[in-house]
Amino acid sequence: MTNVRESHERALGSSLLVIESNLQRIKASLSEGNSAEQTVTHRTRDNLDSEAKPRILEVIEDMLDEIKQMKETFELETEERSLKAEIAAALTEIWIILVDLEPDNLDAYGELSESDTALIEPNALSLMNKLDKFNKLLYS
Repeated sequence: MTNVRESHERALGSSLLVIESNLQRIKASLSEGNSAEQTVTHRTRDNLDSEAKPRILEVIEDMLDEIKQMKETFELETEERSLKAEIAAALTEIWIILVDLEPDNLDAYGELSESDTALIEPNALSLMNKLDKFNKLLYS
């Protein structure tokens, strides 16, 4: 087995984690029923050729196999993540975005009209309050 330095192990492990996460997300998107997703804020239009999907999935599986081989070759540890930590990280990202939606911060993109401020501010505040409630539930 190859012995790489600890800093290289972290870099390699982190890189493989990001690659695998994105491949798994693409794989899930290509699965039956997920290719034309619609959420509150966006819709994904399935414009992939139906014949290409199985070939893409084959390449993804090949890539995932190679990632597994690299993990074994370099004797990388399996990273264990707690669900609470994953949720907390997502909530932190949401909090940062909500702070950016505050009218004073939106002024960085140009002056916000009073009517737009009056519409955005209560919603942003409401979302912040709900996020706070979410955090309290997470840590109670």
